[in-house]
Amino acid sequence: MVLPRFLAELKHRKVYRAAVVYAAVGWMLLEAADVVLPRLGLPDWTVNVVLAIVLLCFPLALVFAWIFDLSPQGIVRTEPLSHAHHDHRLTTTAIVEFVLILALVIAVGGLYVDRLSLQKRLEEAESVVHGNLSADQPAIPNPEQYRAIAVLPFADMSEAGDQAWFAEGVAEELLIALSQVKPLSVMARTSSFAFKGTDKTVAEIAEVLGVQAVLEGSVRRSDDRVRITAQLVDAKSGYHIWSGSYQRELEDLFQLQNEIAGAIVQALRVELGVNASKQLIAQQTTRPEAYNAFIRGRALLDYASPESLNISISFFEKAVAADPNYIQAWGYLALANAFTSLWRATEEAAGPTIEAYDRALALNADQSEALAAKALLTQLLHRDWALAGELYQRALLAEDNANAMVTYGIFYLANIEEIPLAKELFEEAERQDPLHAGYKSNLAMLYIWSGDAGLAIKKAREALALNPRHLFALMALLEAYTHDGNCHEALTFFGTLPRRLQEAPRVKGRAGVCHARQGDLAKAEEIYRQLRIDTPSDYAIMQAAALAAELGDVEAAIDILEHEVNIHSWNQLFIRTYFRHKEDFANDPRYLALLRRVHLDDQSIAELHRQMAFE
Repeated sequence: MVLPRFLAELKHRKVYRAAVVYAAVGWMLLEAADVVLPRLGLPDWTVNVVLAIVLLCFPLALVFAWIFDLSPQGIVRTEPLSHAHHDHRLTTTAIVEFVLILALVIAVGGLYVDRLSLQKRLEEAESVVHGNLSADQPAIPNPEQYRAIAVLPFADMSEAGDQAWFAEGVAEELLIALSQVKPLSVMARTSSFAFKGTDKTVAEIAEVLGVQAVLEGSVRRSDDRVRITAQLVDAKSGYHIWSGSYQRELEDLFQLQNEIAGAIVQALRVELGVNASKQLIAQQTTRPEAYNAFIRGRALLDYASPESLNISISFFEKAVAADPNYIQAWGYLALANAFTSLWRATEEAAGPTIEAYDRALALNADQSEALAAKALLTQLLHRDWALAGELYQRALLAEDNANAMVTYGIFYLANIEEIPLAKELFEEAERQDPLHAGYKSNLAMLYIWSGDAGLAIKKAREALALNPRHLFALMALLEAYTHDGNCHEALTFFGTLPRRLQEAPRVKGRAGVCHARQGDLAKAEEIYRQLRIDTPSDYAIMQAAALAAELGDVEAAIDILEHEVNIHSWNQLFIRTYFRHKEDFANDPRYLALLRRVHLDDQSIAELHRQMAFE
């Protein structure tokens, strides 16, 4: 019988053994290629090439095993099985052996088919992830309904659970990239990240923020590789309207973030302008250590305390040391250094700020943070309001973000009698970041300066509802009560505050003014002494000047203001805003001379309005 003889011949020639050994070695080779080749920087298709070679050589290996045998004498030709040694019966063992080798052949072939199918699925998924969607096949039904988006902080999925700062940095980069796409309205960081650690649903978060979609995700970092999963979720239904999963080397992180942002933009069918496209694909650094330091510094900068500023500066310095061409890090280093100059701006102290913004602007003349830093230093050190205004406007044109709006408004427009324009900017900043207590507090102060104490009280209370310990909001509320002629309510509220907050100079100073207006001069003078002697600080000094003016000691108040002008403190920028309604100051020669020195007198402001075309 032919079949029994054939099966016996296969066994005799060791074809079965050759097939098993080849399959095992081929499998190990494929597994090794799958791991090693991508790490060598070779494209994914090289693994498929290895697979194809293994499969094509499989029948050749079987033919070789049929013809030749490995012996102690080397490779020799296998002699056919003699009839004498051949059992013509078709045994169970022979059948099992044949079935096994047939199954092995089918399995190997199936592996090839399955791998090709997997590759095809991955390519299809990759095309969606990368935004390569056909023009005639909409990614999302009615994508125009998703124009307001919030980016939530991404979850840290690393094994040690110590990469939360990194995951938040990834989410923030995506937020910044998407915010450059003008058709989209992207909620700012403070409001979006306010829900970290809460159990609120996507629908609840979206309702508070007033958005139609929420971007959430996770980050898993392991050594020099990072895996990012992101989902864009419909606010009402909770269904995913877009999702993607990516894995890259850490050095490709910026490109990866841009791919995700681009995929979302593509899925939403948003047309990118030239500037937006540049913003999305900008490569800031390829060095992980530089990026790690930068995002840590940026997170600390938000706290804006002297301590956090110094730590953030150290991180930005590490970032630019690791990558001297890191434009964004230079810009933020300039801004952080500029903020440290608020209390005393000298040529020596300004050196690091100037070096940082010069480096940033040499690399990119439109770097927003560097322009804002230069504008602020120009005000503090040189008092060149016209140049500062031009720089602020360039910063806004370069990046229309809430921080730039607030810096421009509070340090510039509020002091040159452009309160309506400042309010417009602050209101837009609040719209972008509605849960930012600081923005609401700034608005409250502007409403005070424009004479609307009632609206100021409302806005200050909104700020305190978000952060009951926000010192500027507390000061704004007390000052709003004072301007509204309701010192009794102001002091009642002051009495409800914890002792620690009562001792804060900005809060204590406003309480002192209320005591003076109610006729409790002893209490007001005690607070004045505490502000001037016991707890002198940069925040206390302006409150002391205001309280001295309230007590009728104009000379002492102007002495304080003169000192602040001499040291180029940020308080010099507010001497007109704080005291312009004080009748005792209106015609005081020393006060008018200070206004001229800071270029905040009527003539200087009128000329500035002409130059800046505010009128």
